[in-house]
Order: sequence, then C-alpha cells, then structure tokens
Amino acid sequence: MIALKLLPQNARASIKLEPLWALFGPLVTYFMPLYQKELGLSEVQMGIINSAAIATGFVFYALASPITNKLGRRYTSIIFDSIAWSIAMLVWAFSRSFGWFLVAQVLNSVVRIVVVSWNLLITEDATDQERAAIYGWIYVIGAFGGLSTFLGGIVIQKFGLVPSMRIIFILGSLSMSAMFVLRFIWTKETVPGQYLKEKLKKEPFFKLVLQQIPSARDALSDGNFLVMSGIYILANAVLSIDFFRILYLAGKKLIPSWAIAIIPAAGAISCMAVFFLVLPRRTHIAHEKSLKYGFLLSFLFQGAFLLIPNRSAVLAILIVSGLQTSYFLIQTFRDTVFMNTVRSDRKSELFSLVQALMMFFTIPMGWLAGWLFELSQNLPFILAIVIYGLGFLLSAHLEKRNSAQETGSSG
Repeated sequence: MIALKLLPQNARASIKLEPLWALFGPLVTYFMPLYQKELGLSEVQMGIINSAAIATGFVFYALASPITNKLGRRYTSIIFDSIAWSIAMLVWAFSRSFGWFLVAQVLNSVVRIVVVSWNLLITEDATDQERAAIYGWIYVIGAFGGLSTFLGGIVIQKFGLVPSMRIIFILGSLSMSAMFVLRFIWTKETVPGQYLKEKLKKEPFFKLVLQQIPSARDALSDGNFLVMSGIYILANAVLSIDFFRILYLAGKKLIPSWAIAIIPAAGAISCMAVFFLVLPRRTHIAHEKSLKYGFLLSFLFQGAFLLIPNRSAVLAILIVSGLQTSYFLIQTFRDTVFMNTVRSDRKSELFSLVQALMMFFTIPMGWLAGWLFELSQNLPFILAIVIYGLGFLLSAHLEKRNSAQETGSSG
C-alpha cells in the first residue's frame, strides 16, 4: 500500500481533510432512522424518502458529467457539496415532519454530482496502484467515523436523541463547510479537467447533456461496463436495507443501546486493521479478486447477522463490524477496478453513467426495504444475502473476463 506522503497533491489534501466530513457523516447516517422515528415518521415514509433520494440522485448523475467538465472538478465539488451537506444538514437540524426530511434528502441528493467530480479530482492524475491506496485511505477514514458515532451515542444517551441530533447537524454543517473551502484552496484542477474545461467552455450545456446519449449507447454494448454496472447496482441496493439495520437490532434482536453505539466504532477498528495490516501484505492479489472476496465475506456475515440470538450484544458487535469491513473491501476495489479500466478522456462520462444506472435501478429499493421491514423484519436482510451472492457471482465473472483479456493482450 502506497504511503500517504507519496500520493498526488489532490489526493493528499482530500485525505487529510476527510476527517472533517467523517466526524459527522457516518454519525448522522447511523442515527437518522431513530431520529426520523422519534419525530413520528413510519418505516414506509422512511422508505419513500430513501426512494425519492435515489430517484433525484438519478437525475443529478445524468447531469454530473456535463457539469463537471464545464465547471471543472474543483468548482463543481465546492458548489454542490455546499448544497448537499452544508445546507441539507441545517434543514435536517430543524426538521419536524415528513416534508422537512423529504426536502433535506433531495438537497442531499445533489451530492451525486460531487461523487463524479470529487472522484475525478482525487484519482484522475494518479496511477493504477495509487488509486487503490487513495480509495483505501478515503474509505478507512469514513469507517473511522464509526468512533465518532460511538461518542455521539454517549451524547444522545445523556441529552436525548432529538436535541442532540439537532446540535450535531449544526456542528456538522460548520465542519463540512470548512472542509469544502480548504479542499478548494489546497487542490488544483486535474490535467484532463483543465483540458475539458477549456475545450467545452463555449459549448451549450444542453448540448453536452445530449451528447451523452450516443456515448451511453456505446458503453452499454461493452461487456465489462455492463458487469461493472451490475456490481455498482447491487452494492448500492444493500444500502437501502442497511438503513433499517439499527431498527432491527434494537427492535427485534433487543440489542442494548450501548452495544448499538459501539458497533460503528468496532467496525472502524476492524476496517483500519484490514487497511494497515492485511492489504499491504496482499498487494500481489488482483483488485478484481479482492472485490470478489469482499462480496463473499459480506454474504457470509449477512447470513450470520440473521442468526444473532436475542440480547447477544457481543455477537452483534462482532458480526456487524465484520459486515462493515467486508463492505469496505467492496467499495475500495469496486471503484479502483472501474477507474483503472476506463480511458482517461472518458472517465467523467462513464463514471457518471454507471452511477446514473446504479441509481435508476435501485429507485424502488428504499420503498421495497421499508415495505418488507413492515411485513417481516427478517425479509430485507434475507434479500441482502441474495444481493451479496449475486455480487460474488458477478465479480467472479469480471475477474475471469479481465484475466482472459490480459492473457490475450500479452500473447
């Protein structure tokens, strides 16, 4: 694994500043279901909000590549991150009903534009090996946010859920705003970003949006792109199910609140152990194979999750933290494999396209997860087992395809 100081400037700056987001992002995501439930939302309303976020996210992903190429990676990131987090966090802070949460979630969906611009900002000028290290650092810092979730749980227990969350949202808005400004100052536009920004500055925006159609048609005839799209869709689908995990542990498995608060911290420690101790010793393993192992481990841990005995706090902590670590592997190597197999001049449009497809095909998942949870609290997590199993099969197929292509090109 490449050391942080050896990574490109944009990646170094973004990684160093990522804790300003990670202190609050995982925390508010983890406790959001309880916050919404405390303010009177039903599981179906939560699912509708999640589906609305996915639907609007699809639209924003469709616009992400033209906006990113027109404005540049840095300007796109600071503008739309401010809307998606700085403003949305304040709306969440003052939310009182379904309508407030719906507006906040739509605002937060603007982050789909930043997913494209920011991923390009931190990886576009990097080598293939550097990208694996960059994504590893980013996702392990995100997992490190689990420690702040543990501290947040202590605060919530002491001062109450709703008042604590309102303060956390406000502080998070301030912290993230500082991060966005500093990142803009400490980074520079990527080489492809500079080229495309200059090339397209006189092109009408609507024309750039329409130009994606023939490019998308070509991409959808590429077998590797279709397999990667399937992997992204499956990995995103389980997030709508994960939203209900904390409700399942507290309501069905009767896991005590102290254990639920510890789970993200335990997951963070597990992810860091894998990142710093295991992955550096496994650099010889192909990224596709590591992705496959991530899905396999997630499949096994998700199955074990359903078998957790009631009130078994220790098992809940071990199994859910293991599941979080497995998903960390999926995220890290999914993005690495994709970025390493796409031509530099097509990264923005194809990454935007794969993200748009991912959102489009998972639009019903928020509602479906909520509906299944109301029918039987086990059902969403049975579906998650199926999804991880399909992900394993797809990633195994991708590994064979890429291995065969490398053998053919070397021959």
